[in-house]
Amino acid sequence: MRAGSTILRAVAAGLGACLMLTGLATSPGGASSAPQHRLWIGAYANTPEQPISTLPTFDQANPDIGPLRYRRCFNTYLPATFQQSCARDDWSLGYRSFVSWKPPKLDYAGAAAGVYDAQVADWAKSVPTNIGLYATVWHEPENDLTAPQYVAMYQRVYAVVKAANPSISFGPVHMAYWWHEGSGHYAPGGPNAWWVWDRYADFVAVDTYSQNPMSLKDDPAFRGWLRFVNAKAPTKPLVVAEYGRYVVAPGTQANPLKQAARARNIPVDESYLRSMRFTMWLLWHGTGDKGDWRLTDRASQTAWRNVANNGRTTS
Repeated sequence: MRAGSTILRAVAAGLGACLMLTGLATSPGGASSAPQHRLWIGAYANTPEQPISTLPTFDQANPDIGPLRYRRCFNTYLPATFQQSCARDDWSLGYRSFVSWKPPKLDYAGAAAGVYDAQVADWAKSVPTNIGLYATVWHEPENDLTAPQYVAMYQRVYAVVKAANPSISFGPVHMAYWWHEGSGHYAPGGPNAWWVWDRYADFVAVDTYSQNPMSLKDDPAFRGWLRFVNAKAPTKPLVVAEYGRYVVAPGTQANPLKQAARARNIPVDESYLRSMRFTMWLLWHGTGDKGDWRLTDRASQTAWRNVANNGRTTS
């Protein structure tokens, strides 16, 4: 019996080590038992009066949910230069940037064929090498592209960007909604078709939303995406590029019970993400068609400020 117990303990220890390497080992509370580390913390921030995020709206949000380090911003089309982009002034004001853009005229086929290589390279060369820029092309591609269309475009753009400026961290940003296993909208075309391959990604990111409060470890869409990337890229850095938990629908009032539940979930999600290889966590502190995702209650703001104060501050 003693020898058998020793063998079982050794097998269990080996399985636990494997799970920790894939980021799936969990404590009873759902967070991994792996060592924790600090995350870059940031946000996208707008207001009902200013529906497009700007530096002033980001600054306005900072006292409530900061100190924020990374600002998420979007250009509809590829800017001619970084100095003409939505992130041009971030660094001078003490912020870092995570930017998204799409090819000129939304021409994903042209981008895949190299039509815009020169413009992509010009943009990349214009990015200062010391600002820690994160970037992607065509975030949430599952919404409006097929997997082959996306992968061909993304791989071409990645190769051009990295050849022009290796300091840019460039990676795909998926939409968790499409990764709910067993749903009628799981990875259209098959999950493997969406993978851009390790050599074309410095990180892998996800946008994750829940209209009602739900922790990440209990979110089947987020977990579906996480299982996919753990299988495909078990050592690749991970990023939550948009995080929204509870939306106040247009024409309705906030539910204090749901706000309180969200506030309780934030530190749980922080521990969960820090226990794995996530490196960045960006809040969606904004309004949109579905309503108001912002943290407007004191408990949620305090919870996110605690996250921000625990966040990474240096490279």
